[in-house]
Amino acid sequence: MAKDSALRGYLLEESLAWLLRFSGYRLLVHEDQDPVELVSTGDTLRVRGRGALHQVDVLGEFAFTPAFSMPVRLFLEAKFYQTPCGLEIVRNGHGVLHDVNENFMTHAGTRPRQRYQYSYALFSANGFTSEAQKYALAHQISLVDLSGASFSWLIGIIGSTAWSLFQAQKQYWPDGEPFPLSWVRTELRKALETAPVNLL
Repeated sequence: MAKDSALRGYLLEESLAWLLRFSGYRLLVHEDQDPVELVSTGDTLRVRGRGALHQVDVLGEFAFTPAFSMPVRLFLEAKFYQTPCGLEIVRNGHGVLHDVNENFMTHAGTRPRQRYQYSYALFSANGFTSEAQKYALAHQISLVDLSGASFSWLIGIIGSTAWSLFQAQKQYWPDGEPFPLSWVRTELRKALETAPVNLL
């Protein structure tokens, strides 16, 4: 059974993917969009780093590339915790960013591969600790605090939707059968138009 908190986090991710799509980014949701950099395992998307594969909540590629620079890709991480995000969450984001931006090794006789400039934005429903803020500022990681009045409508809608899904799962999957998160994700992405049609 999916927890109410997990459903809130999942719905926040999908909502932010929709916002990213309408902010000039092309959403990357499957390895078919870039088989060199991306790896899909079920519903999970990972990005190749120099030392590891890194799971990503939402990944967008900015539609416009300025002259004499690399295309920009943005990791978007969403946290719906009951407390402010701490230093360890931001530190993890910095590690991911560092690893993927260093993944440009080529081998003798091969052409240089396409490179991207990866950036990282962390969204939190309940803000960030002061240590997390200082670390993010030092390492150019964007923090977006969703706990203020400007985002109360979004947090409220996500909370009520997650509660409805949680109640539905208790009613329709009472014997502990797995809640169909894959199906929910597919239906949400169809409704929000946050995935290419041929990948749904």
